[in-house]
Amino acid sequence: MADKKGLIYFEDGEVIAESGDVRVYLMNDELFLEIGPGHTLWALQSEITDYITQLSDLPNGDVLEIGLGLGIVSRYILTFSKVASLTTVELNPNVIATYNQIKDRLYDVNYLKATKDKQHIILNTDGLEYMFTTKYRYDFVFLDFYDRIDEDTMPLIKDMANGCRRVLKPGGVALGWMDPHTPEEFIKEFEAIFPIKN
Repeated sequence: MADKKGLIYFEDGEVIAESGDVRVYLMNDELFLEIGPGHTLWALQSEITDYITQLSDLPNGDVLEIGLGLGIVSRYILTFSKVASLTTVELNPNVIATYNQIKDRLYDVNYLKATKDKQHIILNTDGLEYMFTTKYRYDFVFLDFYDRIDEDTMPLIKDMANGCRRVLKPGGVALGWMDPHTPEEFIKEFEAIFPIKN
């Protein structure tokens, strides 16, 4: 991914966190999360504007987030005054390890400064398995475990949506992250699933 000046994050950026095959780069005051070989870009700090729009004022009460990424969405959810707790489920232990290396840096980002000392639990487990085995119920569920929406990810997104129905409290809402680069043929299918209201 090149920025406006033609720089490429993995060539021109600085690695500020690393665990296994997961790296976080810093370039031009922006964070980039890379997972696996071949410079697979998984998350960018600048995506927060899409998240802010999509989340709107929905996070409240006890929140479940599936997928940690850079942790920026987690920190943002915790800024909501109506959020009591956040449980984040992340399958990749190396993503959790890199988040723990950069989390203090996230407090310096303007839109994350309002973060209060709320309960934030990060679980290293499979999100789908968690939703079908946990006894906990949530007021809001946010799915953000995929890097794109296509024929490969849509079946798991649908399975996760079924899991959401199981863990939502009465009156609860579940939302999946809508990648703005989603191919047209998957947008209607995705929008037919979300939001889920219990």
